[in-house]
Amino acid sequence: MMAHRTLLIGTPEGAFRAEVNGGEPRVEALGLAEVGGLRCPLVVDRQNPNVLFAGTATAGVLRSDDGGRSWRAINNGLSKQEVWWLEQHPVTGELWAGTSPASMFKSEDGGAHWRECDQVQALPRVPEWTFPQPPHIPHVKHISLRAEDPADILAAVEEGWLIRSRDGGATWHNLTEGTEFDSHTAYFMPDDPRIIISTSGSGVYRSEDGGASFSASDSGLDRRYMAHLVVNASKPHRVFTAAASVPPPGWSRPEGARSAIYRSADQGKTWTRLTGGLPEDIAAAPRAVAGDAHDPDAVCIGMTDGTVWLTEDGGDSFRPALQMPTRGANARASGVTSLRVVHT
Repeated sequence: MMAHRTLLIGTPEGAFRAEVNGGEPRVEALGLAEVGGLRCPLVVDRQNPNVLFAGTATAGVLRSDDGGRSWRAINNGLSKQEVWWLEQHPVTGELWAGTSPASMFKSEDGGAHWRECDQVQALPRVPEWTFPQPPHIPHVKHISLRAEDPADILAAVEEGWLIRSRDGGATWHNLTEGTEFDSHTAYFMPDDPRIIISTSGSGVYRSEDGGASFSASDSGLDRRYMAHLVVNASKPHRVFTAAASVPPPGWSRPEGARSAIYRSADQGKTWTRLTGGLPEDIAAAPRAVAGDAHDPDAVCIGMTDGTVWLTEDGGDSFRPALQMPTRGANARASGVTSLRVVHT
């Protein structure tokens, strides 16, 4: 079960490849420290695993054709180069980038050329979008794509609710009814795209009508500052997530973030806190949650203290699979910021 599982890890110090197959982890640096590190996972090209795409904090999108040994910028048309999320459609290969200021960009040729989805800026409530910290500039924090319908794109705006396009990015709608302004992530459920689950700075929200309306879906959650969701198509009703009890800068309190990890057995309607192998209160905050597409029982959680917690039995027990270096006491800028599980 553990053989050949590899993590692609983003940190403020750059990108890394780590093997976590038992024994001492093997970690290889992939560069990118000079471009501000990564907020979103490295993208492995759907056809060629040696081709990697990196959405960076300061240098737009970079591409590697040799597995991360060297990188080159691919920013023609990408006018906003602070990238918060990068996603590739698994069928068409189209690349989507969410940026700060909050905008959506699309590439149909492997990143050689980008086109901004201008209609996003014409949405009536865009003037309300903001961010708590100065200079209060919102960003697209997460993007979800549907394999069976490449024209359907869903994204979370921090802070500005959710946005969705059903025509490949030509037109957009701001989904605001019942969901949280401070949106972190948004997902189509793999067995029914009418069900959308969004995480936020104050819990989880669920829609059963394709995003026309949402309601709070947080029964069992005793922490509400949410990280990503993990749902595997082979077990579409089981969902994992993690959360801190407070937002930053509260993570630097003496007691830390007081985080927890959760599992839902009913596609996000109710949640159970997971405790096997975990501290009673996790001081670090979760910054990245990732699943293994080949193994629905394997889930990783990357923390601000550099720890990657791993379960291989569906959340019944966890072990600290890896410890990445951090930037001293500055928990908000430290540790693991993105994760992707690959097989080599």
